[in-house]
Amino acid sequence: MDNETKVAVPPEKNYYHGGQAIAKKLAFASGELVYNLPWMLVSSYLAFFMTDIALIPAGAVSILFLVCRVWDAFNDPMIGSLADRTNTQMGRYRPWMLGGAIGLIPLVILLFWAHPDWSVGARTAYGCSLYFITVIASTSWNIPFSALNGVISPYPRERASFSSYRICISALACALSTALFIPLVTLFSGAEGNSVRGYLLAAVVVCALAIPFVFTCILGTKEVVKAPPKQKGQKMGGKAMANCFLQNPPLLIICLAFLVYGFLNYGRSTVGMYYFTYVWGDAGLFTLYATANGIVTAIAALFSATLVKLCHGKRGAMLFSYIFSFIVNFILVFLNPGNTSSTLVLVLLFIAGALNGFCTALLYGMIGDTVEYGQWKTGVRADGLCSSGTSFMLKLGGALAPTTLLTMLAMNGYVEGAASQTASALSSMNVVMNLIPAVLSIAGVILFACYKLNDKMHAQIIEDLKARGEFFVDE
Repeated sequence: MDNETKVAVPPEKNYYHGGQAIAKKLAFASGELVYNLPWMLVSSYLAFFMTDIALIPAGAVSILFLVCRVWDAFNDPMIGSLADRTNTQMGRYRPWMLGGAIGLIPLVILLFWAHPDWSVGARTAYGCSLYFITVIASTSWNIPFSALNGVISPYPRERASFSSYRICISALACALSTALFIPLVTLFSGAEGNSVRGYLLAAVVVCALAIPFVFTCILGTKEVVKAPPKQKGQKMGGKAMANCFLQNPPLLIICLAFLVYGFLNYGRSTVGMYYFTYVWGDAGLFTLYATANGIVTAIAALFSATLVKLCHGKRGAMLFSYIFSFIVNFILVFLNPGNTSSTLVLVLLFIAGALNGFCTALLYGMIGDTVEYGQWKTGVRADGLCSSGTSFMLKLGGALAPTTLLTMLAMNGYVEGAASQTASALSSMNVVMNLIPAVLSIAGVILFACYKLNDKMHAQIIEDLKARGEFFVDE
């Protein structure tokens, strides 16, 4: 930027103050309860439910999940772009969130309503068509909700604080959903073991818990940063959509960081059960790890704004987190039952989880900053489209990680259900659990070493947008 030095680093500002600020952050973060309470049922239990309770052929289920994952990749930018062009008294994103919630909650309940007495074709068609529609409903909530983070405040560090509350509640919502579901299934199945009834009523209870937070989130938040009036209803062609990414290096870096994040998290969560069962010989350690790590991640996310202050900006906080994440994960590579205790391994994994919590909250909080960089470059404010790009890369990383793991296990002699595994199979589990996260942490360091959108540059961008009459904030 030729005139970057015109504006000094601005003092920290907040759009909200005192108790109002906490209330707004909690209201915004409650949106994760709307999404994760029902969606965790889908991501954690739907495949088993479809094959073993609804009696849908496993081949059909595998094809369904593949098709829906591909569809989801195209669905994200479509919903994001449509939301960006929406113009209502509620704003651009909250109307989509309302529609998404109205669809998502009942659709997830219907997904867990089995009809094993129907013909194979009928129950397969029922499950597949419902899942396809449910993916659209989930995107209609989640992409606009992510975009809301960028327009809920005009100040970058306050956005980071909103994001920290969001990730904290997200981790707790995921833990709550998974902790409640199976006990409720058992309860409602009764002494006669009616699993069809058990799954349906358990889904009703968990999904019903999300309903109050639809209104808490939508009514408790406000879209204070507005799109330029000339943009209202303006359609974006393929070239314009591509330019939103190609002319926005900070956004491309954030998208790549979400790919790293998706691969790291889904890879570690997928291999965790194998790692603790076969490397450490105790499957119960995985339950302890998964539960406690979610809590650790939530607490760390809540303090990410403090880390930003200590590191003099989001870029510094990301570099700090990735550097120490590399150190911790690299140490874990060399630990095994022959030279250390499982307690030390769990402690180091929890430290890695805390560092990951910092990264997660910061990444979501940085999307809005890159939106304004893109607006400065292209003249288009596209919070929804930019959020869809990060969502796509997150899902891509999540898709690649399990595939990589299963391929490595197959190539290294893994035997399903065996009491012990070959040394090469055990080594591959350690690679995915610890070495790959270490390598990905180095990738994160490289990415954010190249990230130039600091507070000073962002302040200049806002001044330029104001001078061009393209930055509108409710006072």
